[in-house]
Amino acid sequence: MNNTSFKTRKLTFLGVMLSLTIVFVALTAIPTTSASMALLIFLPTIITSIIYGPKLGALMGALSGTATLFRALLAPASPLDYLFLNPLVAILPRIFIGIVPYYVYIFLRKIIKSKSINLIIAGISGALTNTGLVILMLYIVYSDEIVNISTDFGIGTTFTAFAIFLITTSAIIESTVAGIGTSAVVNIYDKVNK
Repeated sequence: MNNTSFKTRKLTFLGVMLSLTIVFVALTAIPTTSASMALLIFLPTIITSIIYGPKLGALMGALSGTATLFRALLAPASPLDYLFLNPLVAILPRIFIGIVPYYVYIFLRKIIKSKSINLIIAGISGALTNTGLVILMLYIVYSDEIVNISTDFGIGTTFTAFAIFLITTSAIIESTVAGIGTSAVVNIYDKVNK
C-alpha cells in the first residue's frame, strides 16, 4: 500500500471514529438514551489508539473531549455538567484514553498469547483511565463545589463518597463495555483488513 493510500485510510478511519463519537455524545443529551450512550462515547478513542497508535489516539481523545465540552455547554443534562466546561476536566483526561490502551496492549502482547484477552484488558484500561483522570481533575479543580452539589442531591458529604459513587455506578459497567467492545471491533477490523 502506498503512502498516500495509507494516509487516506487513516484520515477516513479517524473521520468515522469522530462521527461515531459525536453521535454518541449528542445522544447523551436525550434523557432516555443518556446512560446507554455514555457507555460508548470513548470506545472510538480506545479503538483508534490500538489500531493506529498513541498519536492518533491522543488526537481522537482530544476531539472526543471537545465534543463532551460542547455537549455540556449546549445541552447540559445534569447539575455537574457545567464542571465539564473546563478543558482540564473535559479534554485533558480524554487525551490519555487515546494513549494508555495502546501501551497496555503492546505490553500485554509480550506476556499473554491471547489477542482477545489483550484487547479486553486494553479496552478496560482506557475506560479506567477516563474515570480515574476525570475524578482526579474534578478533585483538583472542583472538590469543594462537588461536595456542596453532592450533599444537595443526597449522594454524599465528602469527595471520597462522590468518587465511590461514580466508580460503583458507572466505572465498572463502562470498563466492561469498553473491554468487550474493543475486542470485538478490533478483531473484526483486523479480519476485514486481511
